[in-house]
Amino acid sequence: MSENASSRTTLVLGVGNPLMGDEGFGNHVIRRLREMRLPSHVRVEEGGVGGFNLLGSVEGVKQLLVVDVMMMGLPPGELRLLKPGPELREPGKRIISFHQVGVMELVSMWRLLGYEPEIQFLLAQPQKIEWSTELSPPLELAAKRAAEMIPRLCQESFEKGTEEICLR
Repeated sequence: MSENASSRTTLVLGVGNPLMGDEGFGNHVIRRLREMRLPSHVRVEEGGVGGFNLLGSVEGVKQLLVVDVMMMGLPPGELRLLKPGPELREPGKRIISFHQVGVMELVSMWRLLGYEPEIQFLLAQPQKIEWSTELSPPLELAAKRAAEMIPRLCQESFEKGTEEICLR
């Protein structure tokens, strides 16, 4: 590992509702990562639907990899690595309650508090979001693939600064 990689702290944050099937994808990936040996600079955390509870999570973090699902019009289980632009916003989303605070709003709040980690999203296309603690078969496979690639992504993708990559 290069000296540059060992001197940074990377947080892999899995988010989503673990009681809503594929919506809990990020949490399932984090559970897999906890069973693996990761580089010393990588920390993993299940964010669930933590909202404001996650505000302190990025203290000291230089790189943040958020693992989540997103409707992208792709086949279920398809993975995308996305580096957001300066305008972090979900299209068409209106916040009318503190219970609706998502990752994009947290990133904006972190910036207001002076935390500016380099951020990337590892996203999967969900198949179904319904009451369940299990992932659909395509998302189960995607969780396995995501966990296998995350240690490499934590080093390589941040160095390359990609905008969007389709991961097959």
